[in-house]
Amino acid sequence: MMMARRGELAASVAQITLANGFYVFRDDFVEFSRERLLADVDVVSGDSFETKMILDSGFADLEDALQTASAVAWKSAFIITRNVKDFKQSPIPAKTPADFLSRFKRRDL
Repeated sequence: MMMARRGELAASVAQITLANGFYVFRDDFVEFSRERLLADVDVVSGDSFETKMILDSGFADLEDALQTASAVAWKSAFIITRNVKDFKQSPIPAKTPADFLSRFKRRDL
């Protein structure tokens, strides 16, 4: 997130991420999203084409499929997740945060 905030890379979150954040953190997440998150990242959702394509690809979890549809729509280079194993069906490679950051080793992160 710091790299996105500094403009060193473009970042996005799937629209479903905002719904999940609200489900867990309630109104605090809405305030955080409005004041901080949306200043640093784009919000993306897959359209019917991406969503149908991903739903037909064998994902076991609907949320992971919708995350992937959003990544496809945004033409993401990676999906950053702690749950890499559930993205084996994804056409976008999934990386753990640590694996992703290891590509950008910097002392000031």
